[in-house]
Amino acid sequence: MQLRSAVALLGLTAFSIGCSSVYDARAAMAKGGYTQVLTDTQRIDDFPERDQTLILNYRAHAKLALGFAGSARNDYLRAWNTMNHGDGGGIASAYWFSERQKWWMGDPYERAYNSWYLGMLNFEAQEFEDAMPCFRNAMFVDTGDLKQGEYAADWLPPFIMRMRCFLTRNDPESVKMLLDEIGRLPKDPANFDPDCPWLTIEAQQDANTLLWIELGDGPHFTAEGHHGSVRAINQGEYAESLARVFINGQDMGQAYKVGDTYFQAITRGGRIMDDILNGKAIAKTASIAVGASAMHVGRKIAQSGAGKGNNAARNAGLITMGAGAVVMIGGLLMSAEADTRGNVLLPGETHLLMAKLPPGRHEAEIHYFDMHNRELVNLRQSGVPIEVTERGDAVVLVRSKPRYNAGDAKRRSADPYAGIKQ
Repeated sequence: MQLRSAVALLGLTAFSIGCSSVYDARAAMAKGGYTQVLTDTQRIDDFPERDQTLILNYRAHAKLALGFAGSARNDYLRAWNTMNHGDGGGIASAYWFSERQKWWMGDPYERAYNSWYLGMLNFEAQEFEDAMPCFRNAMFVDTGDLKQGEYAADWLPPFIMRMRCFLTRNDPESVKMLLDEIGRLPKDPANFDPDCPWLTIEAQQDANTLLWIELGDGPHFTAEGHHGSVRAINQGEYAESLARVFINGQDMGQAYKVGDTYFQAITRGGRIMDDILNGKAIAKTASIAVGASAMHVGRKIAQSGAGKGNNAARNAGLITMGAGAVVMIGGLLMSAEADTRGNVLLPGETHLLMAKLPPGRHEAEIHYFDMHNRELVNLRQSGVPIEVTERGDAVVLVRSKPRYNAGDAKRRSADPYAGIKQ
């Protein structure tokens, strides 16, 4: 009776876990772009609680891309609170059954992007005192354990936007401090372009326009290896390698790479959970073997007791068989598969062009080129609006593919779900 109950409980748990699925944002983008993601994620509570932080980031990114800045900021902030203040849940079930039972909290680079986008939206709203800690947090979550010889923060976008915040305070000394920190980083072209001309105090003080250009698709995860226990990080595929910017028809030169998402994803090394997953793969194999062995021994003991009329030996054999069955079934139900959830809407690279423009409205045209310096004409963007005020920065965020919708002031404060059936 106890054996049947244990088997039933394990089977029910396995069924409920096996029936769970993760929202496929890449498929949604292929079907209907950011609008499809926006529609699919309208009701956050329809998704499992463990996935809701990821879904919020998806929804926020779709809103950002479609020009609904105010609503996007709310979603990024809601996700930020969980990713930075929560411990998550489902730890026990993640260890025994599937890592996907844990709440999604994001890898360091995903948390850094969440903070950076939130900071960018605060900056655009001229709420600089709210933007400043967002950029600082993006740098903080990107920092490894320095005592263990891991990287210091080396993703430049939050450094640069933090400099812009300091300049709104008329604090060039803090800008110089950040530039010194960047100067101590390894000049790895896989991370950022060592020839980037924007990393001087003169360039920072002279500019009033920042055009952030995102290229391609960011990394995604797959489960590989023994029992799928190893989470493989796969680089996104895209042809564009650099961008050249024209403003009001004038060639402003190329934008320089200041961030590479794949580099950020792989330079943090394996997560602690990956070691646990590898342990689960070993435990799964061992549990099946031990359980089968115990059942075999138990059967022999029970047969021996039954043949000699020894009820005690027979009962001991049945108990051993039962215990072996529970262990073996537990091993069969245990999932060592790595958690492959990740924010697949992030870009592959971040490039930056800085300029000094007179106050007023301007239009940018962006030409994209592959690694052989051949223009990808189908990606060319024109009519990108830049509004430069008398004081402060004009900060514009665009993407090569799929493109962002800059939107007007009315759209940026609108409800993206107005007119959409609940």
